[in-house]
Amino acid sequence: MHLTSAALLALVSVSVSVIQSDAALCDELKSIPINDADFGEPDWESILEQAFPTWSVPDGGCPRLDSVGGTLLPDSVFPTPEEGKFNPCYYTKAVAGLDPKKGGYPTPIDTHYPYEFAAPFLQQPGDGSVHHCATDAVNIAECPKLGNTCGPDCATITDDYGIGHIPPFVPLAAIKNEYNSCTQEDICAKWFHYETSGCNIKKSVLDEMVYKYFGVNETVTFQPPILIDGQPSSTYFRLEYGGESPACDEGNCRGPHYCSVDVAEAGVIWGDFCPYVHTGENSGKYRHPHLALAALELWVANQCIPDKCPQEWLQSPN
Repeated sequence: MHLTSAALLALVSVSVSVIQSDAALCDELKSIPINDADFGEPDWESILEQAFPTWSVPDGGCPRLDSVGGTLLPDSVFPTPEEGKFNPCYYTKAVAGLDPKKGGYPTPIDTHYPYEFAAPFLQQPGDGSVHHCATDAVNIAECPKLGNTCGPDCATITDDYGIGHIPPFVPLAAIKNEYNSCTQEDICAKWFHYETSGCNIKKSVLDEMVYKYFGVNETVTFQPPILIDGQPSSTYFRLEYGGESPACDEGNCRGPHYCSVDVAEAGVIWGDFCPYVHTGENSGKYRHPHLALAALELWVANQCIPDKCPQEWLQSPN
């Protein structure tokens, strides 16, 4: 179920006007762990590690290349798989959905991400991605995403689909902001209904939060998850590790995807086919924001419904 644009406007208007802060209810829930070295943003590493515990990281860190498109450094050591845990060295979504022992993490579909709107598998270019391409499409990146008709970093709200495709860092920021604001009368009672939504936040509540922080008339408009003029954007998420120097100095990277110069200059290869950061000290540290979203939802749900929503994602009904 999704809310129409008119319903979203009405609900957000009502909720903002009637909900008052309740310090007693706030005190019952934990504060989100903070990383003081990251502008006081949430400590995403610890939140993710609780939901998706990882194999031991090699002493020298994750394997890395000497440059984008280069060669593997000779002292690189790959981590050893451990039962019930996840690969700490994350380079690609190519193995998403596989058993964690094979390096897989859950896909956005697995985590019930409601704004994915993935294309069907009909053997067209980009099938299964958020780009809906014709069968003769050449550049997947130029194919439309559902509801993205209002320009870049913007999604429309329609009666047919509600909020269109938005990246997971948008609801991630909305949940963080709303939880920290402590304006909900009872987060546990309002956000969760286990019988219909399990340990996920109810879609209608998530719609309201996204619109509260990013809604503009009948659209959802947002910034990219980066630093802007040295300060966090409204959706900043450090674990994207996008555009790091010197790996991306030649304009070859596509967001968090580290493409070689040859690939970038070809101009028709979808950037998402390129791996995440795989050079330098941050090699393998990328984490997709849908995982952070799933981890944060479960972190809150574990406080609200501890008997049904355990800390680890693999043990949860999600």
